[in-house]
Amino acid sequence: MEILMSKEPSYVRCVKPNDAKQSGRFDEVLIRHQVKYLGLMENLRVRRAGFAYRRRYEAFLQRYKPLCPDTWPNWHGKLSDGVSTLVKHLGYKPEEYKLGRSKIFIRFPKTLFATEDALETQKHTIATTLQKSWRGYSQRSKYRTMRHAAIVIQSWWRGVLARRKAKQRREAANTIRKFIKGFIYRHQPRCPENEFFLDYVRYSFLMKLHRNLPKTVLDKSWPTSPPALAEASEHLRSLCMRNMVWSYCKKIQPEWKSQMEQKVVASEMFKDKKDNYPQSVPKLFVSTRLNSEDINPKVLQVLGNDRVKYCVAVTKYDRKGYRARPRQLLLAATFAVIVEEAKLKQRIEYSTLKGISVSSLSDGLFVLHVPCEDNKQKGDVVLQCDHVIEALTKLAICADKMNNININQGSIKFTVGQGKEGVIDFTAGSELLVAKAKNGHLAVTAPRLNSR
Repeated sequence: MEILMSKEPSYVRCVKPNDAKQSGRFDEVLIRHQVKYLGLMENLRVRRAGFAYRRRYEAFLQRYKPLCPDTWPNWHGKLSDGVSTLVKHLGYKPEEYKLGRSKIFIRFPKTLFATEDALETQKHTIATTLQKSWRGYSQRSKYRTMRHAAIVIQSWWRGVLARRKAKQRREAANTIRKFIKGFIYRHQPRCPENEFFLDYVRYSFLMKLHRNLPKTVLDKSWPTSPPALAEASEHLRSLCMRNMVWSYCKKIQPEWKSQMEQKVVASEMFKDKKDNYPQSVPKLFVSTRLNSEDINPKVLQVLGNDRVKYCVAVTKYDRKGYRARPRQLLLAATFAVIVEEAKLKQRIEYSTLKGISVSSLSDGLFVLHVPCEDNKQKGDVVLQCDHVIEALTKLAICADKMNNININQGSIKFTVGQGKEGVIDFTAGSELLVAKAKNGHLAVTAPRLNSR
């Protein structure tokens, strides 16, 4: 009996599912018959009359602990206390259960079924809690990994920036040392101590020159160069000016180019020499002062193929009585003619023209000096023109006599005939007057213009 009582007997009854001994096949009539005649129902009734369900504390607590907040997720006290706390939270009545030394006994199946239903319902909450906890743990782990990676990258990048800054400081310090040493040795010949400074001086001058180059030909400004670059600066200035002149000349139209050439010739001949030259500077030279209708057709017929380049109305003074006579001065390619209505009064070949004389005042008189040895010319020609600067410039260009313009002060002598001379006296006055003086000279009073 002692041996039998030390064992744990098991009440086993075998139920045959079918007579054909096939797996997965259950004959309900056969099973009911066996359950009825083996007395299983009576056994269940007896068991239900007492505490039919029994379970050890650790197993019960492990299974149903999610149903109580005090036991979830872990209970750290005694197992019996944990089971007691759990059943109290579940609302077990005293007659529904009993607590033994190591097991819990439950009398009614409905109590256990209710507990199982509560567990099934709680599983969803547990699953959600586990998912939430896992996701939180996963994200925290990912955040820690990313934060660690960011810290590593930041520390590396700070190191790179610090090294770069240290390198820049070293280079700056070396550059400052080179500048100071180069400044000390700047007056000595080129050497390792001053080559950096001299190169920088050259570079800075060239960059300053690049930013302050003159924009137009008339702009004469030029940056001051270091003493060592004085010669190079002059070469660059010459090249720059030549380039601007070339660019400007390339854009000039033929008409404007001709106008400028005439203005340059006029400047070379009359600038600072004749009083009325400044008034002619802003005025453009015209191609002719007389239209084709103003010239008699017979004159053009006599000239034939010789094209007239310039025409202007002039006043001719006789050589002896100095009588004023209206005339027209026509300039052709190789000669000039003085016309009176339909008559050619005088033809002057450019090759025989010895020179041109004009006063320094603001009068319009000028003298064409022509030889009279061949008896074809009667003597020099005294003319007056309202556009004297323009007319003499075009005459000098056509006759190629730019170097034969004589600007006199006081008086001009001219040839009247064979061995005879006349004199024109010029004086400054308030208005222009031309008349024969008592001494036989031609007296010209011209206002002196002070504007330059």
